[in-house]
Amino acid sequence: MAQLTPLKRLWRYSALLLLLFLSGCDWWASLSGRKTEETTPQTQPKSDENRQLLKRGLIGASFNLQPQHLHDERQLPLLQDLYEGLVRIDKHGIVQGGAAESWQQQDNKIWTFHLRAGLSWSNGEPLTAQDFVQSWYALAVQGNQNPLSEYLRFMALENVDEVLDKRVGVEMLGIKALDDKTLQLSLSQAVPYLPQMLSHIALSPLYQGEDNGTAVTNGAYRLLYGNEQSLLLEKNPFYWHADGVSFRHVSYLALAENAESDPSLPDGLDLVPLPFEATALTADSADMQLLSLPSLCNYYYEFNFRHPQLKQSAVRKAIAGMISLPEIVADMPQVRANAKFLPRQMQGQESEEGWTPIIVERLLAQAGINSQNPLRLRLSYEQQGVHPQIAEKIIRMLSQSDLIHIQGEALSRQQLLEKRAAGDFDLIRAGWCADYHDPSAFLNILHSQSRNNKTGFSDARLDEGLQQSLGDMTEPKRQQRYAEIEKMANDEQVVLPLFQYYNRYLIKRDLAGYAQGNSGIYSQDLYRRVAQP
Repeated sequence: MAQLTPLKRLWRYSALLLLLFLSGCDWWASLSGRKTEETTPQTQPKSDENRQLLKRGLIGASFNLQPQHLHDERQLPLLQDLYEGLVRIDKHGIVQGGAAESWQQQDNKIWTFHLRAGLSWSNGEPLTAQDFVQSWYALAVQGNQNPLSEYLRFMALENVDEVLDKRVGVEMLGIKALDDKTLQLSLSQAVPYLPQMLSHIALSPLYQGEDNGTAVTNGAYRLLYGNEQSLLLEKNPFYWHADGVSFRHVSYLALAENAESDPSLPDGLDLVPLPFEATALTADSADMQLLSLPSLCNYYYEFNFRHPQLKQSAVRKAIAGMISLPEIVADMPQVRANAKFLPRQMQGQESEEGWTPIIVERLLAQAGINSQNPLRLRLSYEQQGVHPQIAEKIIRMLSQSDLIHIQGEALSRQQLLEKRAAGDFDLIRAGWCADYHDPSAFLNILHSQSRNNKTGFSDARLDEGLQQSLGDMTEPKRQQRYAEIEKMANDEQVVLPLFQYYNRYLIKRDLAGYAQGNSGIYSQDLYRRVAQP
């Protein structure tokens, strides 16, 4: 097998899907030997402190306080309260300094990060560059046992392939502490968007000392007490920006999977995430409102470019022209129609979306499709959740043409993944969720050498555009190049996009500090509006 160049290796290892069920371990297992009274509240915040208490609900599995073992993306708000990496993403989705105050780069391959003066753990001990080194070493050592380890490979860290494959020791990984306050990352390939990538929760530092069964963290909050049903966090007095944190306490209450949209959820909650399946709530209540924030997740069907007819753009455009996106997303308040390859907040230019009438027969005729030579397609989809309903709509829409003969193929999730990996499909249910806020997280999967490119799509112009985006250029120029690549992908109809996922919340009306354009709501940004007399 031919050796991959560093450039090809970068695209071969593309972004991880955050919504996959990842292997993890239960933090509460480490507390199994502790006495009941040690996880039972000793004192409750006084009633006159309620203005300084933020109450959040968390749907899903039991609480996880280990960022390198994230197995459910719904745990992110809690982990983001407790931990902070070299950088953080603010409420507007913009990269800001976190544990690192500043950084420099050389050819986008050698990155030097300077930690903030006086940086400390939540127990007051100094936090050093070596804590990051040891944390990343620990992630690398886990290798195939933890899918999050692949993120180190995607970052193109020097020697990462050899380290993860256990051909060399972890000390060869491209990360080292120059001194207590200076961290240097060495990459095998220029990665100009590296700062955006460093906000990933798995790259948080880990405390190296003895914690006696309690979590020592470095974020805006630290653990005060908790059990399997609830947690109480307190503002971390050693956090570098503690003065900018409004709420003194944040409580988390574990909610059942079927909590859905019942306005009578536990009294007093300020912020409740809604499950994807929740559809009942359509109107605002007296003191809470429904908030929808765009996620970095798109839902689409992939074309198999090995198919002799689907490889022709006229055929793909004809299929897309027959799909009514408003009808697809009807009765799905948790999504929004999106006819483009990128999520809305990453799109380079505004455009009207929806169904645009086209002369389908003319496009199909360009590809030699007629009544004697119809287009025969297999539509592969998951047989659970919302996927059958979406597939049925697509089949009905495409069947309106006598020139298209389409047959549905209902599969288990495992069967779907296997068929996609083997290229055994015509049209197949797919999608993508980005791990960081940059168009490259989506566009890189279209590169001909990306291991996540299962469609057989290959375009030398797009590959060259992605290569140029790694060069020495200003950020506006880079975004312009991304916009050109995005237009190319849309013009070629590389996928059949249907919608973008949105994160929905019930949130108290008196809360402020979040932004409509960002997918997350961070406790440290929130504050309570003063009631008007």
